[in-house]
Amino acid sequence: MVSRIGSHAQSQIVLQATLRTQARLFDSQTQVATGKKTQTFSGLAGDAQRLLNAKADLAKTDQFLENIVIAEQRLDMMLFSVDRVDEVAREMRSLFQSARNGDTANVLDIPNMAEQFRDLVVDLLNAKDNERFLFSGGKTDTKPVDLGNGIYTAPAPPPYDDGPDTGYYEGDSTVNSVRIDNSFVVSYGVLANADPFEKVIRALDNMAQMTFTEPPTAAELAVVEAAITELNEAIEDNGVNPTLQNIASGIALDQNLIAEQRSKHNSVKVFLETKIGDIENVDTAEAVAKLNFEQVQLEASFQVIARIQRLTLNTFF
Repeated sequence: MVSRIGSHAQSQIVLQATLRTQARLFDSQTQVATGKKTQTFSGLAGDAQRLLNAKADLAKTDQFLENIVIAEQRLDMMLFSVDRVDEVAREMRSLFQSARNGDTANVLDIPNMAEQFRDLVVDLLNAKDNERFLFSGGKTDTKPVDLGNGIYTAPAPPPYDDGPDTGYYEGDSTVNSVRIDNSFVVSYGVLANADPFEKVIRALDNMAQMTFTEPPTAAELAVVEAAITELNEAIEDNGVNPTLQNIASGIALDQNLIAEQRSKHNSVKVFLETKIGDIENVDTAEAVAKLNFEQVQLEASFQVIARIQRLTLNTFF
């Protein structure tokens, strides 16, 4: 650079202008490469706080959606178990009704089938979501149904053990809940000691413990009739306690409530992502045009500097 006193100030002005152009070029290159207006909050000036607020809202929305996904998965599994228990109850009721004539108990091997279906019901109520038991209330690490826990007393018919006996239940009375919005908490689920579950287990266990004679005695047939009545109360509208379908309907209602909130949060998420994008993201076409302009300007600055470096008295005059 020319270092005479008369040209020093002009040289410094040209140099500073070139450095500013070079900095703007770097910013434009970064914008084109990243798609973002800036890499720091300070670069957003008055929009920085708006961006922070929008990102905080998006984080909360994502958490609510995550809670909803987990709750929906659990409710789906619970509804499957309840519906399957209802199917078992109806199937076994039909089988017991076929034994009413008094000559088919041994042929149909009712005790053996009742034992198998009883164990199936137990497995359904011991369903897990990963490591979390679904029907044990707050004791999610404890298997809710254990017929061999030493508390539950297996029936010894005849006569029919008309209970109730929920000694098999190892969970607690806590009803689980999930927060799906700032002020919206949904209590969901059901416990394995619910009345219709107990009735189904007791009816099947009574029949599983039976030994039928040939032909069945009146006392043995009375056990069959009592088991049918018990299953009727678990399946049909008995006017007192909830039925299996009442439980299933309650789960379905929770699913609908949660699904409505999921739809709302998905809409909010789209809005917030668009808002964040408007604040953060650069207009690519505009950024490329600006980059090209800065490149041309920087090249021109370099040419000016080169000419100034070659100035002498001879070339000046």
